[in-house]
Amino acid sequence: MDSYRILVVTNMWPTEADPSFGIFVKEQMDSLRPLGVEYDVLFVNGRESRWNYLRGILQIRKHLRAKRYDLIHAHFGLSGWVARYQLRIPLVITFHGDDVLGRPRRDGSITPTGRFFQVTSYLLARLASAVIVQSREMRRVLRWDSAEVIPCGIDLEVFRPMDSGEARRRAGLDPGKKYVLFAYNPEEQRKRFDLIRAAVAKAQGLVPQLEILPVRGKPHSEMPLYMNAADVVVVASLLEGGPLVTKEAMATNLPVLTANVGDAVDLIHESDGNYIVPREIDALADKIVEVCRHGKRSSGRERLIPYSTQATAKRILEVYSRVTRS
Repeated sequence: MDSYRILVVTNMWPTEADPSFGIFVKEQMDSLRPLGVEYDVLFVNGRESRWNYLRGILQIRKHLRAKRYDLIHAHFGLSGWVARYQLRIPLVITFHGDDVLGRPRRDGSITPTGRFFQVTSYLLARLASAVIVQSREMRRVLRWDSAEVIPCGIDLEVFRPMDSGEARRRAGLDPGKKYVLFAYNPEEQRKRFDLIRAAVAKAQGLVPQLEILPVRGKPHSEMPLYMNAADVVVVASLLEGGPLVTKEAMATNLPVLTANVGDAVDLIHESDGNYIVPREIDALADKIVEVCRHGKRSSGRERLIPYSTQATAKRILEVYSRVTRS
């Protein structure tokens, strides 16, 4: 088995202040270790300061002087530009969502910042040795047919079904309630918490015990608990690359109601108990009522085998092998 030394350049990585930020990037890289991949991380904390991207250019030079790397794997478009500052080492870039799709306003139009992301990502893709995206929609928007569609994987040992009563007891939730899980930041407009809240309010007319359950700022390891405790999760985002929440919920057999975003069609197809629903209050409310009255879990887990961390790691390793050989 070949071994690789990788430098990961990313603006998403868990910190002590926010242990769930970019956890999917860390989990993906950790899943490659059993396959012979060792990696170092250059975390460009763009949330702290945009100047950190310029500082990242100086830091990457220090990393490259200190060690020999087979390739650089950058996560997110802006990090990719930091990594592409050098031309000596092959670059694999993974785009994750709004770096390709843009950042939308509530009416669906793309903000100037989002347009900037789209243009720079379009250019960066043509300067990389290999490109990975989260969905076919991202590949279409990027207009780069050679991009590999490799969504972030799910640890099926962590995200698995468990007794819902026990999950509610451990989470401190009322056993008599019906819970609609919302697993994003409610203040992030593109996630449309306002729409979901309105749909839940309408559904309460027929299911009085219904309640919205926003879960934010919890350790990622606790999310399976809330997914097993909830009755349904709703994803109404305006844009998504390949939403992990959908996959994580399906891995626990939690019913999913989702707008047609990211890879929703590929995931939901022929999966009992999961539904693609129009981004409308009435449609969402009706389906929430239906799922809650039905009271059964979905069959989503059986669809998740190709999205396991092990399966994803093997596909990424194939990209590494192809890039280093060429």
